[in-house]
Amino acid sequence: MLLRLFFTVVGCTLLGFLAGLFAFRVKSRWCPRCGTTTSELGGQHRT
Repeated sequence: MLLRLFFTVVGCTLLGFLAGLFAFRVKSRWCPRCGTTTSELGGQHRT
C-alpha cells in the first residue's frame, strides 16, 4: 500500500515537471509584444 502511494506521488510529480518544461518551451517561442514567433523576429526588437 505504501509503495503504491510512493510510486503514485513520484509519477505525478514527474508528470507535472515535464508539463512545466513543455509549457515553458511553448511560451518562450512567442514574442510578448507583437505575437510573432521568436524565430521570425531575427533580432528586430528585444525586451
